[in-house]
Amino acid sequence: MNEEFIAYVREINEIEYACHEMLTQEYANVLDESVTSSQIIILNHLDSSGSMLTGELARQLNITPSAVSQMLNKMEKRQLVKRSINPNNRREILVELDTAGLKFIEMNKKIELSIIERFYAKLPFEDLEAFKAFMLKFKRIIEQELAENGHVHID
Repeated sequence: MNEEFIAYVREINEIEYACHEMLTQEYANVLDESVTSSQIIILNHLDSSGSMLTGELARQLNITPSAVSQMLNKMEKRQLVKRSINPNNRREILVELDTAGLKFIEMNKKIELSIIERFYAKLPFEDLEAFKAFMLKFKRIIEQELAENGHVHID
């Protein structure tokens, strides 16, 4: 691959990382850094769907039901999620946000709105449209690659 191209992409990655780092530092006093990235993914799935079956959650995360169960045990102890028996099928377990999970999601939405109002609002809308178009293309490339290979491939 072209060295100039690689250097350019690395520069983009460094800029993205610097932005992320600055925002993380700016909002550090309200961020709950004890919640792991995997737990955040679960909380966001539950926020979007309201509740999910544990098996469905495992499929969406592409991990084993046992791994999901272990993660949920830790999250349940912290009241991020709660589990209950599915009233329609007593062999299934439903998962939903619990009090700490609801507070976490609410705080993240407040932080997101603050970032939009303080930073994104200062960009021309055309820049946001171009950025969205780029991110959608990049997402499709990743989805296609994963669909074709189904795993990480590093030469």
